[in-house]
Amino acid sequence: MKKLLKTNAAFVLLACACVPCAWAQTPETSKGAEAVRERRVEAEASRPEVKSSRPDVEASRSKVEASRIETDATNVPDAEAEALRARADAATNPAERGRLRQELAERLAGAGRRAEAVGLLRSMLAEERFDPVFFYNTGNALARLDESEAAADAYRKAVAQRRGNYARAEHNLGVVLTRLGRWDEAEEALTAALKLESYTYAEASYSLGRLHALRGESGLAESEWARTLKLSPDHAAAAAALARSLAEDGDAEQALAVLDSFAARVGRRGEPVPREITVARGEIVAAANVLAETRGSAATTLIASETALPQDSTAILRAVREGRGTRERPFVIDRQAFPLLRDARAARADNRFDEAATLYRRAIKEGGGYLAPANLELGLTLISMRRNEEAAASLLAVVRNEGARYPLVFYHLGRIYEHLGRLSEAGEAYARAADLAGEESPQFFLDLSRVREREGHDVEALMAAERYVGAMGHRTGSAPDWARERVEALRKKAAQGAAQTTSAKQ
Repeated sequence: MKKLLKTNAAFVLLACACVPCAWAQTPETSKGAEAVRERRVEAEASRPEVKSSRPDVEASRSKVEASRIETDATNVPDAEAEALRARADAATNPAERGRLRQELAERLAGAGRRAEAVGLLRSMLAEERFDPVFFYNTGNALARLDESEAAADAYRKAVAQRRGNYARAEHNLGVVLTRLGRWDEAEEALTAALKLESYTYAEASYSLGRLHALRGESGLAESEWARTLKLSPDHAAAAAALARSLAEDGDAEQALAVLDSFAARVGRRGEPVPREITVARGEIVAAANVLAETRGSAATTLIASETALPQDSTAILRAVREGRGTRERPFVIDRQAFPLLRDARAARADNRFDEAATLYRRAIKEGGGYLAPANLELGLTLISMRRNEEAAASLLAVVRNEGARYPLVFYHLGRIYEHLGRLSEAGEAYARAADLAGEESPQFFLDLSRVREREGHDVEALMAAERYVGAMGHRTGSAPDWARERVEALRKKAAQGAAQTTSAKQ
């Protein structure tokens, strides 16, 4: 169903939806009047400083739109930009000077002078001043220019100056860290944003759902998107994401109910149905029709879940890596298995891990010994319980049956094997994750590079690090300085190793 829905699981979310909110703030508007132009407008209760009458930036834009926020600065003549620079240099009030320099950066970027804009913003980030709103807005400007590392630094500075009490900065920090593939840090920031707003921050809940989806945690993602819709019923991106996830889990009926309810609600107000709702509904209906046609055709033989972790799973991982894995099949969940899967997810969300594990195993049994989402989520649950070998055994069943469909399973296996000190298997797992989804999640290349270096394979470590730099350059325009420095260090190390080998042979 995932392939038929054309979602590429969570990686489409990463490529198309990782947009921080961009509430431009100034000292005059810091008590609630900050605003940016956005495509979606909805009412939101007034709240001190971090709340406003407009929502965060909608996260369902096209790939081109997803990496930046609208500005009015386009094709600005050089003379006008230089005049603005002169005004900023002449300003004696620090707040006014900061506002003018931020405006100048936007105009430079709009005029195609991106490097100058980035340089200006980075110099602003380096300023020693107490002005959390200034650093928040600087972070937004850097995020619009895809300078995610620098944006994260700016948001952290804003949060620190507010002593941790800056929900929107925490949210935006979580978004750019998700974009960078630093998922644990992203979860910490997004959770902090939600806690600061007593779990009533709709956009933070939506972003946390995206993060859970990226990590293969479908049940947790669906819970966050359901909460988003409860807080913000007109959040079209959350409705579409929730519907797709439900359909991918085999519940197309409930998925369509979510979309139809959304469409009926906006229809009663005489408003057009958002395009993302229409597109998601069409995909789900088409996938359901194809599934109905293929149901009953020659079925793929499934391999039952592992009961114990093999002594060496390298051959299993390598078989999939070389393209010998089982072909994909239409996704179906047995009617007896689905309620168990749903209850397991509820237990896991409530941190009742033992109960969740039991329910996942029952769902797998009802599914004939293998049920992809249950196997995957059981593995993640067991990781939380520090039962790593059992977790790896459950995840290996997904690898043997549908590894190519679930790239994240290789990432999680890599983490387990690295923790267990089984570096060869960790390397194979990370290599497959990188092959399948490295362009969408460049972090996989870093994981592979780290393990290859620990194995003593410096050339392979260098190649993986170079692929990370290339992927980040493609995604954000440039790779972080530390990544380029790592490439240079590995290049020297590999050259020294080659020289020593040559000398030994002589």
